[in-house]
Parts: sequence; structure tokens; C-alpha cells
Amino acid sequence: MKLLTLLALLLAHAAEAQDTTVWTQFSVRVRGGDYRYGYKDAAGHLKIPAKFGLFTPAQKFRHIMAVSDGQSLRQYYLLKNGQPVGRDSVYMFDYQVDCEQEGFIRFKDRKKDRVGFLNAQGRVAIPAQYNMVSPFYNGLAVALSGARRTCWDRSTDTLHCEHLGWTGGHEVVINQRNEVVFDQLSLAKMGSSHLNFYSLQRNAPVVDTATTVTLTAMNGDRYTFTDYDKEFNQWFFGQFVPAVRSGPAAVRPLCYAELATAGQPFRGWQHTEPGAFVQAHFPVLRAQLADLRPNSKQVQVGPDDLNTLTFNSPRFASFLTDCGEHFAKKYPVFSVILAIKATGGNSNINHQWQYSFIRTAQGYRLYEASF
Repeated sequence: MKLLTLLALLLAHAAEAQDTTVWTQFSVRVRGGDYRYGYKDAAGHLKIPAKFGLFTPAQKFRHIMAVSDGQSLRQYYLLKNGQPVGRDSVYMFDYQVDCEQEGFIRFKDRKKDRVGFLNAQGRVAIPAQYNMVSPFYNGLAVALSGARRTCWDRSTDTLHCEHLGWTGGHEVVINQRNEVVFDQLSLAKMGSSHLNFYSLQRNAPVVDTATTVTLTAMNGDRYTFTDYDKEFNQWFFGQFVPAVRSGPAAVRPLCYAELATAGQPFRGWQHTEPGAFVQAHFPVLRAQLADLRPNSKQVQVGPDDLNTLTFNSPRFASFLTDCGEHFAKKYPVFSVILAIKATGGNSNINHQWQYSFIRTAQGYRLYEASF
């Protein structure tokens, strides 16, 4: 019987090790007001009881995640089979802990003060050789090396400053084999471009230069990316503004399934459906946007972030990372701000209207407006 029991345990362990389903985080409030976090599978079956503490950010557990002990707050990485790995190597920057992305998670060598990647099995995939490195986006990550520690407040005491950062050094783009795809010179040509790594085309015969940026890789290949800034401006002035001129029926499909509006003075966000939003606010849209031109001095267009506290319904879940943060690299947000100056020659701004758009699988959609 003991042998059968041991065999059953080993089989269960092997099945757990091969689990490829996604577990979802849940929380339980404990004495003192703190929370403990655990995980359930898609069917609601308990997989890990609520025992982890504050620095356990993964709302979705795929293969590997950073956790903290609920009592000691000791941090480590955890695999699906219950095995802890990477003890004392949890990556944290500005109080933010990393989440798995594309099968990799960042770790930190504290002795070297360098960052690398673990793979989904908890093994070192890319050594800790970089000062900083971004998560992988479509197999590419931006890595910094040769930099020096600095404080954001320009203090010289890097041991006690509140926010540490890096200055100097050189950036490169690497792939998941730790090969340099673009060097510092290529990135300098990219400048301030806001690239969509998920739009990558290699050696495309024809490209739309009005919305893309092309870089030459180290191996000589041409990598073409959509530039989010160019893309949004072309869409907003080329599609959304003409739709406002056309009428409510043309605007409604360009609204997201859930919108939030706010007035001044601010009394909270009112959430509504596209039909109700257009019916209530189209006259304002027409008055403010119908005659708008790209060179208008009263308009400011720029990237923004999705407020995950305001937009916390399931409709916005697909725009978040596994840590529950806005996945800006894949679903960027842009805000259009109209600034109206005070009357009587006063140069101060009297009022602002803001419209915010998020990039969805169907294109950009209006999801927020403040009047």
C-alpha cells in the first residue's frame, strides 16, 4: 500500500508539473486588514490556498511567478508544480515586481546589480548582464548596459534615495536567444518613435512610410514597425473627425463597448453604452471636433495610460498584463486635449476637454470623454 500511495503521489506531481492551464488569483482579507492571495483554475477549483503576501502581483499564473510569503514577505519565484526557484533573485524596480511574459520573467543578481531572464521552467535563459531590460514584446526586448546608478532627485546618495534609476550606458534590442538585433546606432535612428513591436514585418517589399519606421538589423534584414503616434494621428484626423462630420451613425461604431464621461466640476465617472453616449453627447462632439485640423493650435495629441481603477470591468481585462497593469505596448491609449483660452485677451486656459482612445483588435476606439 505504501508503494501504491507513493506512486499515486508521484503521478499527481507529474500531472501538476505539466499543467498548462491558467490559474487566476483570488484574495482573502485577514486579521489586521491585510490580504492574502491564492489561485484557482478556470473551473474554480482551489490550486493554491490564500497564503501569499503583498508582493504577489500575478493575477494570472501561467508557468512561473514571483510571490512573497504572507508572514515574512520573503520573496521567491514559484513554478506550477510548487517548486520554488530563484530565491533572493526576485526582480523589483520602483516597488514593481515582474510578471511572466512570453514565457520569460526577469530576475536580478543582487551581487552584480544586474538583470536577466528566467524561462518558464525557472532556469536561467539570459544571464544577469544588463543594468535594465524590458519585458519581451513579440520576442524583442530593450536592454541597457554600461550605465551607472543615479537617484531621480539627483542626489548622490544612491544607497538611500527613494527612486533609483540609471544614466548613461547604451541600449540595444535583443531577442530571446540574447542576440543583439539592433545596436545603439539603429536605435538612435529610431529616435522617439513609438513602435508597435507586434506589427513587425521582415524585409517587406512595400511599406506605408506614412505610418511605419524601418530599421536595419545587425544581420542586414529590414525590420518594419508601425509607429503608434503616426498611426493614431492618421486614424483620428482621417477617420474619426470625418465620422463626426458625417453624423451619429458614423461615430457609434468608433466607440468602445463601454465609455466613461465626466463633467466639470468633477463628480465621478458615468459609464454608458455607445448608443446612449452618442445620443447624449454628439452635439458637443460636433461642435468641438467637426472642424478640427491636424495643425490646430488648440489641440494636443499624445500617449496616455488606461486608468485601471476607473476601467475595471471585464470589458477592459484584455488590455491588461498578467500583473493587471495597462498593456500599453500592445494596446496604447491616446488622448486628444482641446484647450480653450479665457475670453478678454487672457492667455490662461479657461477650460479643457479630453477624449481618450484605446487601440483594440478592431482599431482605435473612443472610451473616455471629459467635458
